[in-house]
Amino acid sequence: MRATATPYIVALFAVAGVSWLSSVWLDVLGLASAALLFLLPVLYAATRGGIGPGLFAALSGAGAYNFFLLPPRFTFRVHRLDNVVSLVVLLAVAIVTSRLATRLMAREAEALERASMGEEAAELSAILGAHPARSALQGGLDLVSGRYGDLVLVSEDALQSIGAAFSSLDLSAAAWAIHNGDVTGHGTQVMGTADWTFFPLVQKNRPASEVAALARPANGSIRRANQLEHLRQLALLLGQCRDRDMLEAERREREMLEQSDHLRRTFMASMAHDFRTPLTVITGQLALLANTSAGAGEALAAAQRLERMMADLLGAARLESRSLTPSFESLDLVDVIAAACDGTTLPPHLLLTRTLPADLPFVKADPVLLHHVLANLIDNALRHAKSQVALAATQEDGTVCLAISDDGPGVPQAERSRIFDRFIRLEGGDQSSGSGLGLAIAKGFSDAMGMSVSISTAATGGACFTLVFPLAERPCA
Repeated sequence: MRATATPYIVALFAVAGVSWLSSVWLDVLGLASAALLFLLPVLYAATRGGIGPGLFAALSGAGAYNFFLLPPRFTFRVHRLDNVVSLVVLLAVAIVTSRLATRLMAREAEALERASMGEEAAELSAILGAHPARSALQGGLDLVSGRYGDLVLVSEDALQSIGAAFSSLDLSAAAWAIHNGDVTGHGTQVMGTADWTFFPLVQKNRPASEVAALARPANGSIRRANQLEHLRQLALLLGQCRDRDMLEAERREREMLEQSDHLRRTFMASMAHDFRTPLTVITGQLALLANTSAGAGEALAAAQRLERMMADLLGAARLESRSLTPSFESLDLVDVIAAACDGTTLPPHLLLTRTLPADLPFVKADPVLLHHVLANLIDNALRHAKSQVALAATQEDGTVCLAISDDGPGVPQAERSRIFDRFIRLEGGDQSSGSGLGLAIAKGFSDAMGMSVSISTAATGGACFTLVFPLAERPCA
């Protein structure tokens, strides 16, 4: 109340001072000059208190000018036309001057407010730009909360779990802000009677999953439109920091996964490598004993399966580490297939047939990787065949195709898209047993050598894996 009345009291004292001064020096100043002095209280009151004190000073000055200066003095009577004109002009000039001064003061206040908002946004940006983003975000929330009231970030998933803090109207306003990207709640045109104001953390054309909820002012006032827009810009800055925090969290998680995956690959490769030497010794000794003992033959087959599993682990580690660099050579596919078949233990109830033309051209491949591919495909066919496995090679359109087929249950059409994935074991198909790595490694090694491998249904009803080899380049004559 005192602050509101002060500009009027100051204006009254200013008019009184000018009235005394002009009355004492009227003979020296003259009536016209004395009238101009009454504009000073108007300017002062308008610039200090606005349009109200300015008009009060104008009316008070006009009355004082009439009472103290215009003849007959010390009365409110005016008996000459020029005195009436002087009084009207003084009042008009005083009113116009007060209005202009008030507008200038409003413009100055608006400019100062914009500058203050800009400084505040810059201060918040500096805080949010710190590292790590999570601590910076909390610092930004504390800054806004300290200046505008309680501020919390509310996600869409948490709306139902915070019912005690928000009314049903607040929850509806929050949901509207999330789904439509509008500023809602207290002081806005959307559910303006709510207790909280909700600011989206992203631009309106982007999907939002979280909003900033700001409590209504403690003094019960309603925030102005320009203040709401300023708070929206601050919320966008908070949203950018929130996004940076999420990216940093994803990066940390990805680094942890990469480190864990690296450790897993290293352990897998180390274990497979360390097992190979004792397995080689065991396999060699069992091969000698298998000539005289049937039980040693079964143990030899189990040791060979374990040896292939270790080789698969090493192959998987090489594929995952992307350290696979094929060394291409011109190979006689007949010899390569013979070596792969000789290294396979054939069960007594199975027949392995080979249909290989004598004029089959040389192919371009890495001998070690190709041996591994053939061994895995042949082993897969032997494990699921009922009575026979057939290998047949043909030359087609500048390539050599090798088909490895069996008469087992085959692979369902719906499962063929993932048959070459790691650790896939299809029940009732051609991968009902085994580690699930063999076909994945065959696929990975084939891709590394520029070959293709595919699966289809064999004429016997089982699975048929087809390898397509590029021909070796002919030497120049």
